Amino acid sequence: MTAQTTYQYSHTIGLASLAKEGFLYPVDLAIDSQNRLYVVNRGITFKQLDIKCMRVSIASPDGDYIDQFGGWGHADGQFEWPTGIACDRADHVYVTDISDNRLQVFSQKGDFLGKWGTVGDQDGEWNRPTSLAFDREDNLYVSDTLNCRIQKFTKEGKFLLKWGEKGTGDGQFDMPWGIALDAAGDVYVADWRNDRIQKFDAQGKFLMKFGQSGDGEGEFHRPSGVAVDTAGNIWVSDWGNHRAQVFSPDGSFLAQFRGDATLSNWAVKYLEANQDYVQGRKIAKSLDPEKWFYSPTAVKTDGAGRVYVVDSNRHRLQIYRPAS
Repeated sequence: MTAQTTYQYSHTIGLASLAKEGFLYPVDLAIDSQNRLYVVNRGITFKQLDIKCMRVSIASPDGDYIDQFGGWGHADGQFEWPTGIACDRADHVYVTDISDNRLQVFSQKGDFLGKWGTVGDQDGEWNRPTSLAFDREDNLYVSDTLNCRIQKFTKEGKFLLKWGEKGTGDGQFDMPWGIALDAAGDVYVADWRNDRIQKFDAQGKFLMKFGQSGDGEGEFHRPSGVAVDTAGNIWVSDWGNHRAQVFSPDGSFLAQFRGDATLSNWAVKYLEANQDYVQGRKIAKSLDPEKWFYSPTAVKTDGAGRVYVVDSNRHRLQIYRPAS
């Protein structure tokens, strides 16, 4: 256990919104070379009102709204059930859709560039692709969730390799979800139903694992996301336990966060225009639960040391930074 950094809460981005300055069930996040944030909104379907809200929102790390793209549907550039997102070195944006079993590629501005994906269990096929991560050579790792394996592609979609199968042994998975790489190129996988994190080299050789089912320190209930910070610490979004946990490079438990959210700039702006909500907050018995995580789905880090936790059921991101 060598790396350790103390973190403190910084700020929140988001509020529940059908469009623009807000999110609706965000599930993943990508960060481009200019530190723009791309947030996948899974949305929700209200059949009576025909409201779906599947989209990618773009914002700055400080919470300035930039743009959005996408929408519900099966045509190019649309989403049915968007899930994972990542940016390559050219700042092209890649988004998986587990309903359509495809991956779509967009420009930085959200223009549709291409797609690939075929449902199946052969090399290069997948069944419910979820999380994505690029390596330094712009090769793309994909969590092939229902096939219980990881696949590696070129950024153009050429199959390179795979590893894993369903099971509980080393190198086996039961619905792998979140995926991340460290500075050395090693691969970390959130093994969702096995309640653990596994680490591999770039070719899929098993290196280590940590975690078990439970709600104690270092235990998980359906870990959904994983990231490695600039110090080498491993962050995990512990979805079922409504928290984020931090581990040293060898998998030793370091800390946990239950949520510290304050009102985002977007929320403040909304409340200023809706004074009835302000009065309601004044008479509430307690606002403490508002700050807690509620089913966090992903965690990402940037080069400045910030850590972003996707707080899905509260429609926001909570951001942490190294303590000064």
